[in-house]
Amino acid sequence: MEVIIIGIYRLNEFEPQIHPSAYIAPGAQIIGNVQINAGATIWFNAVLRGDNEKLTIDEGANVQDGAVVHADPGYPAHIGKNVTIGHNCVIHGCTIEEGAVIGMNATVLNGALVKKQAFIAAGALVSEQKEIEEKMLAAGIPAKPLKPLNADLLKRAKEGADFYRNNGKRFRENGIVQADGKIGQNV
Repeated sequence: MEVIIIGIYRLNEFEPQIHPSAYIAPGAQIIGNVQINAGATIWFNAVLRGDNEKLTIDEGANVQDGAVVHADPGYPAHIGKNVTIGHNCVIHGCTIEEGAVIGMNATVLNGALVKKQAFIAAGALVSEQKEIEEKMLAAGIPAKPLKPLNADLLKRAKEGADFYRNNGKRFRENGIVQADGKIGQNV
């Protein structure tokens, strides 16, 4: 039985550029003009689609299971260093700066800017062109700033990014074993 582990696809002249220390989980789909930097982790069934503009995932960032990151015409997508993109998020043609956290099932739309160490609550919608200030908790539909983050939340955000980076390293070094005993391979 042959198993497709991950999908990495060239589109026209654009081929994904993936640093050797990045971890790409089985089922992830990476298409086109995508750059994944050192120590980044892309988890099960995440989709990174750089078919219209460049999509960049910086060092230590994590894109969790089922998330979609897409770059629209005129709106490249940039995920900063040590950013956490939670499960099932939609990140569309926007910039997420260093250390920010995007909670599960949140959506961030074209031209939005989530500044350093900001925290977008689970299920929130950051509208087009919206800016979320540094170290601010934002929630709701549409997302509105609620309060500045305290030291404990900032620490937990950093710990989350560290956990995913270390977990990616563990998966990369040890592999994972399918139920039929075959070992899944990384890129």
